[in-house]
Amino acid sequence: MSSSSPPMPLTTLGKTANPNEYEEWLSEIDAVGGELAWIRKRKNFPTNPTKIERSSTEINLSVLHSRQVKDAIEKEAERRQLPKEEVKKEATEIIENMAQNFNLSSVKVVGYGVVKAIKNLFDAIYVNLKALRCLRERLNSDSIVFIPTHKTYADFLLLSLLCYHENVTLPAIAAGSDFQQSYFLGEALRRCGAFFIRRSFGDDAFYWAIFSEYIQTHLIHADRPLEFFVEGTRSRTGKSLHPKYGLLQCLLEPYLRAQVYDLVCLLLLLNIITVYYLCFFYR
Repeated sequence: MSSSSPPMPLTTLGKTANPNEYEEWLSEIDAVGGELAWIRKRKNFPTNPTKIERSSTEINLSVLHSRQVKDAIEKEAERRQLPKEEVKKEATEIIENMAQNFNLSSVKVVGYGVVKAIKNLFDAIYVNLKALRCLRERLNSDSIVFIPTHKTYADFLLLSLLCYHENVTLPAIAAGSDFQQSYFLGEALRRCGAFFIRRSFGDDAFYWAIFSEYIQTHLIHADRPLEFFVEGTRSRTGKSLHPKYGLLQCLLEPYLRAQVYDLVCLLLLLNIITVYYLCFFYR
């Protein structure tokens, strides 16, 4: 993201990205008539012909009735000397509190406001939209995981809007449970595809069993792409943080157990470049 001049070449691991691959996204919104016309455009998201689309309620029930969660309920009931039904009720509450409840109409309402704000904050946003278009073809057959860097609160909002722009199925996004402290914000994010997890699991095997099953059922059934911030939290310094390996383990298990044929993980770098203008005054 920078001023209206073309982006500087990016150098990573000895390779230089071609700046000609990047398109200025905000100008494309203006080209279709502005934010309102853009957000109201009819969308045609790809669907997997071999999979039956599941609602958020169906996903939640699938998690609750899975073998992994049933075993976890039995172990937790035995450990705490509680009736199994009481522990099952706790599991249901955890799932309902965690789960996303995607609604495209909510995405349009929130997206309109976010795009208006983004256009006031940034002069230009350069994106490799060609790569997103190629990814759209993979959604019909493979499980997709977005793994962006996390430097600002705009990161996950921007990625969802770019997916919306290119008719890529919007991801289910892992978000910290502290967002739920505000009911309005939490429910708005939930309806935009966010699901909420604890910042730290500690030794809570019961919670981990439910969380990992929730993640893995999305991968196995390819309900929608997943979006994880592998650093676990937002960087306050602008530098990338060390990854949380538990999240990676959770993602890889279905692939290693041959429950998914292929797993496409996309590492995304989101950079904000501030251009400072130096003015010289002469007497």
